[in-house]
Amino acid sequence: MDLEHHRDLAHEFPELKARIHELKLESAEFRRLYREYQSLDNAIHRIEQEIETPSDEFTEALKFRRVWLKDHLHGLLTGRIATPSEVDFALNPGRFPPRARAEHVEREWAARGYSCHAASEPPGGERIGIVHDVDSLLTVRTGRLVVTASGADWTVEPGDELVIPAGTVHGVRNDSEHVTHWMFGCAGH
Repeated sequence: MDLEHHRDLAHEFPELKARIHELKLESAEFRRLYREYQSLDNAIHRIEQEIETPSDEFTEALKFRRVWLKDHLHGLLTGRIATPSEVDFALNPGRFPPRARAEHVEREWAARGYSCHAASEPPGGERIGIVHDVDSLLTVRTGRLVVTASGADWTVEPGDELVIPAGTVHGVRNDSEHVTHWMFGCAGH
């Protein structure tokens, strides 16, 4: 068995060891993503050691998610991605499968008491000054959105769900090269 495998981010990014420790103490979101990264890394290691033998498609999806998490965690550590406020927003990465059917999202949100509306944004398109008097949800089906509020940015990838608290003035921007198709919903509507 390859013992070198069990390396956490402090070994991957030794120059950021102190920052990793700080964010583990300060940010529940960072801790959650860090744990998910470690869990995926261990699962992939078990697959590579042939302890588990899932389909190639499943394995590739795990590897893609691990790369995304590592990049996202590195962005949080270096300040390239703002650390989200734990009070204001909740980003749930991978809440839905990428390219989830609109009916699937609508059904789940309705069960949680939210409306569901489809929207699209051209490359570079931006909407600012959005505010809802109730909590709202946002998910991306294809493309990517950056949601900005309170001086912080949240990057929402396909399948991610962002919870936006009532009364929060925010903006959305498509920073991808293609049209972004996304959905939003409001509580109690």
